[in-house]
Order: sequence, then C-alpha cells, then structure tokens
Amino acid sequence: MLNWDEIIGHQQVVAMVKAMLSSGNLPHALLFTGPLGVGKSLIAQILAAGILCSSDYDKPCGHCQSCMQFNRGAHPDFILVRPDGANIKIDQIRLLQHFAALSPAISHGRVCLIEDTELMTVQAANSLLKLLEEPPPGFVFILVAGTSKPLLPTILSRCRKISFQQLPADVLAQALVNQGYSSDAAVVAARLSGGRMGKALSLIKAEGLESRTTAVELINCLYNRDRMAVWEQAARLESLDNKDIVIVLEFVLYLLRDVLLVAGRYDEQLIYNIDLESKLAAWAGIWSENACMAALSAVRDTIRAIGGNANTRLALEELLIKLRDLVEKGD
Repeated sequence: MLNWDEIIGHQQVVAMVKAMLSSGNLPHALLFTGPLGVGKSLIAQILAAGILCSSDYDKPCGHCQSCMQFNRGAHPDFILVRPDGANIKIDQIRLLQHFAALSPAISHGRVCLIEDTELMTVQAANSLLKLLEEPPPGFVFILVAGTSKPLLPTILSRCRKISFQQLPADVLAQALVNQGYSSDAAVVAARLSGGRMGKALSLIKAEGLESRTTAVELINCLYNRDRMAVWEQAARLESLDNKDIVIVLEFVLYLLRDVLLVAGRYDEQLIYNIDLESKLAAWAGIWSENACMAALSAVRDTIRAIGGNANTRLALEELLIKLRDLVEKGD
C-alpha cells in the first residue's frame, strides 16, 4: 500500500508536495527531476494516489475504493506512460490524448504519470505540449525525468519543477538497517550507492557486489604482478556486455579513489569500500600517488571509449597494459 511513510529522506520535498495536496492547490503539471533510484518515482506514485483518493484527510488513505484500485494497478482515472523500448513514442501520447478527453470515472480528477520523460521523441514531446497548453479540467500531469535538459523549453515553462538530491549515506544506511540488513553491509551499500536508495538496495543483495568482486580480483592481479592472471581477467571482462564491463570499471574507480584516501590518511567516513580497508591499505603501500592518479585517468578514458563504441577488446587490452606498467614501475 502506497503511503508517505515509505519515503526515505527528502523531507522538504515531501512536505511541499503534501501541502499542495492537502490545500488542493496543485499545479496542472509537475516535473520531478533527479538521479535514477533516488526516490522521485515513488513520490510521484504516492502523489498520484493521493490526488485520486476520496478521503478528506491523510491522502492517500489506502482504504477507499480509489486507493484500492490504484494499488491494484487498475484505476480508471490514472494512466502511466513509460518508454516503449528506447523511447516514448507519439502513439503513446495519442493514447494519452484520448484518455484526457474522457470524464473521470470514480474520482474528482484524473492523473497522468510519465516516467523517463526525457526519452520522448520530438514528435511525442510536441504532442504532449498541446495537452499541457490546454489541460483538461481537473487533470494533473506528473512528469519524472533524470534530467530536464533534453526537454523542450516550452514544456519546462508549463511545469512546476521539483528537484531531488542524492541522500546522505548515513540516512540510507539507517534505512537499510531498519529493513533488516546488517549494519556493516548497510554502510557499504549506502556509501557505494551515490545517495540512491534504489542502487543501495541492489548492492546489498547477495549478488549485488559481484561486479566489485571482479574489480577487486583485477586489481589483485595487477598488484601480484601475475601477467597470466591479468589476461585471464581480461578475457573474463570481454565476455560481459559493455554495460556490465563499465560497471566493473566504475568499481575499479571507486577502489582506486579509496586507495588514494587511505594513502593520504583521510577520514574513514569518506571511504566507500569501508569493508575492504585492510586490502586498500595494502594496495596503498605499493602504488605511488602519481601512479594511482594515472590509473584513475586511464580507467576513465576506457569507460568513455567503450561508451563511444570503441573496440571493447582493444580498449580493455590497452587499459590493462597501462595499469600493469604503472604497477611494475611504481611511479
């Protein structure tokens, strides 16, 4: 059942949205922006349920006919638009236009929630703009996007924009502990999540840190100066999809960043991989600061190359040769 108690953090945003809801002073279009997994879609769903709720207080109540149908995903006055494949297409907005022309079935108003709004095609965006320019009475649009940059300025001008920020690691860690996870695992997942609850939940699962394990094994091979093991790791990486390769390399970045922090004796509160502190300390005793900085730069370059459709195998081989040379030279 959707309710405001599910929200982790974002107190100011929640207070603002709830005030709009209780006063009935909602704009006809809202735009929620922020990082993936930060919680904006959940708040959008709860707000949608609250708008349609027939209770006089504590919306959404979870018990009225409207709330029960919303929770079952069968509310006749609610429409959810998501990307069909890579984009939101004009045919989807045409269906929305048809929905907008109908009268409310059981609620006083109607709601449209559009997720990943930035993925609309140009044709779809122009079609949506017509609806935003002349919204039906009692119709509320809730647009959710990772970023507002790709959106038409004319769409932005017709929305009340609400930005969502990354959550503090301690807030996320406590929320994970409250859900029954161990404190140690919660701290690691929270620090590696980049302030995103969705990411933290994926990391804390049994298989959530498999990519980090691969990254640790790769760095271990470099430090052990085991060339055969390095090439075995390269072959293992090459067998992955490019997206998964990038995830492993991002964990390599996190690990190298932590090596620099440990070497500089920074506050341990800044370290992401706090559960690997002894290993980080051992690594920090081998690589110099200059070598570590060069390695960080090389990994970033490889991530950009793979994202730019470079030959993945060649990009990985070049990276591993560079990292191996940096370890062997030690400067």
